[in-house]
Amino acid sequence: MRKEESQFYLVDLQILPEAIKKAIKVKEMLKDGTCGNINEAVQKVKMSRSAYYKYKDHVAPAFDAEKDRIVVLFIIMSDDFSMFNKVMRRIGKDKNTILSFNRTTASSKTVAVTITLKTEESLVNLQYMKEAIGAMKGVQSVTFGAGGDL
Repeated sequence: MRKEESQFYLVDLQILPEAIKKAIKVKEMLKDGTCGNINEAVQKVKMSRSAYYKYKDHVAPAFDAEKDRIVVLFIIMSDDFSMFNKVMRRIGKDKNTILSFNRTTASSKTVAVTITLKTEESLVNLQYMKEAIGAMKGVQSVTFGAGGDL
């Protein structure tokens, strides 16, 4: 295996070495505000700073609700399947995961499309994607709702 390749495994916390458990605890304490800085956190868990720095970039929760965000896009667009494909490709371009989509029947040559996606993007990047989709010829309006803190 080349050095730059990473492999990930889900491992029960109980079997991890004590140093890795402590690094996880320090990261949790820093994240939830229990400790204001690294020095204070490593002292509380009785760990050296060097050991913390050795492991900190290699431990993370399997699911991080703050990173993953569920977004629902509401789009009014022309009833053109190629236009729908362009919108879907634009969403996929940013490596979003499309969870579901619903396309209504045409009314006055327009359709309403609802697309649910999972993303790790920030709201700034989502706003940029919304503007890019809204600028496409044939798209009349785009709005989105994002789960989490807005």
